[in-house]
Amino acid sequence: MVSERIPLVATVVGTRPEAIKMASLCQCLGESPCVKAVLVSTGQHRTQLDQVFSRLKLTPDVDLKLMHKVGNLNGLCGKVLEEMDAVLENLGPDMVVVQGDTTTAFASGLAAFHRGVPVGHVEAGLRSGDIMNPYPEEANRKFISSFATLNFAPTRQARRNLEGEQVDPESIIVTGNTVVDTLQRVSSQITELPVCVARRVVPGRRIVLVTAHRRESWGASLARICLAVRKIAQHHPDVEVVFPVHKNPVVRQMVFPALSDLDRVHLVEPLDYFEFVSTMKFAALILTDSGGVQEEAPTFGTPVLVMRETTERSEAMEAGTSLLVGTGTEDIVLRASAWLATPPRSSGQSNPFGDGMAAQRILKALLNWYGGRRPYLDQEDFFGR
Repeated sequence: MVSERIPLVATVVGTRPEAIKMASLCQCLGESPCVKAVLVSTGQHRTQLDQVFSRLKLTPDVDLKLMHKVGNLNGLCGKVLEEMDAVLENLGPDMVVVQGDTTTAFASGLAAFHRGVPVGHVEAGLRSGDIMNPYPEEANRKFISSFATLNFAPTRQARRNLEGEQVDPESIIVTGNTVVDTLQRVSSQITELPVCVARRVVPGRRIVLVTAHRRESWGASLARICLAVRKIAQHHPDVEVVFPVHKNPVVRQMVFPALSDLDRVHLVEPLDYFEFVSTMKFAALILTDSGGVQEEAPTFGTPVLVMRETTERSEAMEAGTSLLVGTGTEDIVLRASAWLATPPRSSGQSNPFGDGMAAQRILKALLNWYGGRRPYLDQEDFFGR
């Protein structure tokens, strides 16, 4: 029997990437007359999260403000479990939707599972094959897949990963990545470099955008990355390096002493979403240990060197938009120099991670699931067919 009651769907975010990737879904749910939507923020990344909420016009209905209370993974996980339990008891949602692989996503999903509330997992099925890399994300997303009711896989490869783990095939819906939805929404507003970057770089020089902050990059890996950035700047006098430095003290204590003496390496404070996307669009090359950048850059045709030992986004490698180079100094310098020597790239190819319709597919699948209709989404409507 099809239920006539409107379902209550609680979406949960705690970090800047989660908010960016959930923005289109929150908008889609909020505009649908068939769903009552509630946005819950854990505040895992407080300052950066507030920037995204403001720029993307998102307003949390529930804000747990946890980051100032706890600072380590176990403390954060325990606090999210405790406070989300109270939220779930108060809201009584029909489904909790989490995104990706953060501690917020895992703990919120687990809290829902403990309460018998179905869980929808956005960006399900990404796998690096190394439980410690990225850490703790690889473990988090595998745990979520073990109890999720609906798995919103961004690509066919992600679907195959889930099927290889014996996840119910009927629960897997290939939607595309919601980050492409958000990027398409804001890309028309990007016409020039942000002021905070433009005032630092010399007009006419090529920009190399660098991000490096992941936990597995700390220590020797980050030291090698910094040395590579130094050598790239020294070897290419027509290049200006823009390096937004993460607020984490571990990162800052390594990056600033290693690079602050170079005129053409600009160590800037973290950019807000629009500033970062604008810089990414006009960059000649990106060096990153980020997962999201691998998904976003193909929209602009900007090549990416991935400074990690593994990646869960093989689609970018297959499409030729990214290259996995590890964290060895000479490997990074060699590949960066080779890519900087190639002719200007074209943005004509499609993004292998999405087409801007992921949120619509998720909404349709949610409504079909709630109404008891199978399949939750016809395969001909999957992304990347």
